[in-house]
Amino acid sequence: MRSTPKRAALAVAAALCLMFAGACTPDGPRRGVVPTPTVASSTAPSRTPVARAVGEPAPIEDEFLLHNPLYRAGQVTAVGCSLPTAKLSNQQAMIRYATAFVGCLNKGWGPIVTRAGFDFVPPEAVYPSPPGTKTACGQMEKGYYGLYCDSNRGIYFNWPEYVVPGATQEDTAASVQWLIAHEYGHHVQWLTGIADQYGDRYSEAQGAAQQVEENRSEMQAHCFAAAFFGANQKTLRIRGERLSHYGHPGYDRGAADSINFDHWLHQAFKARGPSGCITWAAPASSVTGV
Repeated sequence: MRSTPKRAALAVAAALCLMFAGACTPDGPRRGVVPTPTVASSTAPSRTPVARAVGEPAPIEDEFLLHNPLYRAGQVTAVGCSLPTAKLSNQQAMIRYATAFVGCLNKGWGPIVTRAGFDFVPPEAVYPSPPGTKTACGQMEKGYYGLYCDSNRGIYFNWPEYVVPGATQEDTAASVQWLIAHEYGHHVQWLTGIADQYGDRYSEAQGAAQQVEENRSEMQAHCFAAAFFGANQKTLRIRGERLSHYGHPGYDRGAADSINFDHWLHQAFKARGPSGCITWAAPASSVTGV
């Protein structure tokens, strides 16, 4: 789905009906420090990216996108994370679990955001948002699995989409974790000035170039999520198939579009921090497949 600075959403169905999503990232107030320009380092996939026509937007010169202090602030903190064990089959259990996981993300991201020189404030709340629910970004539409709205720092969770017949508790929990970690990635973008400069670039771009901007933002949010999972592999007992997929609960690695996605997740999971997530410095062709 298309996104704009005022309203953005991406919905992706993962393997075994495990779902995650993009975010709503309207313009919001900025806090922080202007970074000292340095050469940003980021690598593109070692394999040939998916062949796809992409529109090249204007050259990226924005300091918060290319030279953000967050990229140099080290690793996400490994945290103790106690999560509810109730069966994830109803709104109360889902929202309670997602809210507890946001608490884990706060402890993991708070120190690195602060080290980068920005004020850290947590998301306001996780709101239950089935299709038709009014959010700070507009109405939750069918097929949207989650939204982040920086106008109120709210994470909106379309929890009924995660009640999947036949899914195990472990798979459902991992899928919810991924969704919330991705939406939290947009919160980190907002805290560190990235979201504002992305919004400016999106507004100025036209046609296919807008899709490139959206791809960079969404892939970075995925990447930030993988960084958290890499830092908390032991805490969250990430093993088996999920470990081989860098914290993601499952996706089709044989699909052509998975090449780029796989690369960014692996890079962030290994780095355990945002240094591997400078999507704004990579070729446009390397951020498709979000």
